[in-house]
Amino acid sequence: MARYVKPVLNLNADDVWAAACAAQRTNGAYINAYQLVENGQRPNREIMTQALENTSLITDADREEGKVVRQHFKGLTFKILQGIKINDFENTAMLIANRDVITDSYDLAVIASLPGCYARDKKRNEINKRVRFASGGFIGRVGDKVTRNDVEVLRCLYSQQWNTYFVTCLTADDEAVFFSYKKEVAAGTKLNIQGTVKAHREDSTQLNRVKVI
Repeated sequence: MARYVKPVLNLNADDVWAAACAAQRTNGAYINAYQLVENGQRPNREIMTQALENTSLITDADREEGKVVRQHFKGLTFKILQGIKINDFENTAMLIANRDVITDSYDLAVIASLPGCYARDKKRNEINKRVRFASGGFIGRVGDKVTRNDVEVLRCLYSQQWNTYFVTCLTADDEAVFFSYKKEVAAGTKLNIQGTVKAHREDSTQLNRVKVI
């Protein structure tokens, strides 16, 4: 029986990151090899490999985006220098981003997922910035029952630990609020809400017993 020989890669990192962005552009999201796909979609890794074989599939915009995404993960180095702890996946992404030549197929698989990760990180940072710089201040005093109209939902995250959704919003007066809610609410939704002030956190007001009215 023939012995398996692992293929040796020698790929320019800029080409790989650009190909990953081409795959992200094509699918509009990250699709791994184990997901069920429809409408002719293919896993990002497959599209990425094809783009590396035929670089005419990579646009100038893909190359620019690839540089931005790669630099984002290179920048995690500064978090470490500032004493900020990063997780194992972020550490792996940082190490790969600092390689100018890609020689391992595992690195290809990781890079294929990183444009999607970058898009989520960017969105999360933008939301955090909007909350941090909200100019409306805190709402009422702890225990006050309050009503706010035209509240914009910024994000809605499900917590398995608490079996509920945590919703972060900005009011029409640029007040940052968050609360737990039994249902998922899409980002961008406008709500009229009523609740009780539970606490004033670092940069937002936490509400309790919130009702959509």
